[in-house]
Amino acid sequence: MTFPPPERGTAATQNGRAGPNGRVGPDPAHGGPLPQATLPELVGRLINDVSDLADRQIELAKQEIGEAKDDAIRAATRIAIGAGIAAAAALLLTIWAWTAFIWFFNWLFGFISFPTPLGTQSLAWVGWLLGVLVPAGAAWVAYKRFIRRGISQAMAIWPPLPRTRETLKEDLEWVRHLRTRSER
Repeated sequence: MTFPPPERGTAATQNGRAGPNGRVGPDPAHGGPLPQATLPELVGRLINDVSDLADRQIELAKQEIGEAKDDAIRAATRIAIGAGIAAAAALLLTIWAWTAFIWFFNWLFGFISFPTPLGTQSLAWVGWLLGVLVPAGAAWVAYKRFIRRGISQAMAIWPPLPRTRETLKEDLEWVRHLRTRSER
């Protein structure tokens, strides 16, 4: 994101009238020529530049935090949906296991007591197979489509504020360059 250049000077100095320092023309403290600047004007210009730089960094950080927050919310939503589907699948598997337990003992006691007609039990295995496959498939889909993608989205958020970090490095390099240039 590019920021507009900071405003330089005042209306009085831009119109050619004498500014607050009594000079006609741009004020050195607000971007005017440096050779005729006094020490207070140079310090004022330095303070203005640092203030503008800090304001831009803060705005960039706010923007990146907003983007990171949106990504984190999306990742958390995916993980929550996946966890909900996995919990429902676990509940179905638990119900299936309990039903299978009861059915097995009913079948065992019924088989011991009296024989049942073959036609009523011939396709019972299809229902039991579906009782295992449907929740297991739902749990697999929950993991693959939601939980794993949500975790990878959450991991992509780190390291935080990459553009802000990069511009801060550039600013530090710029300050070092100015410092070495002024020491010559």
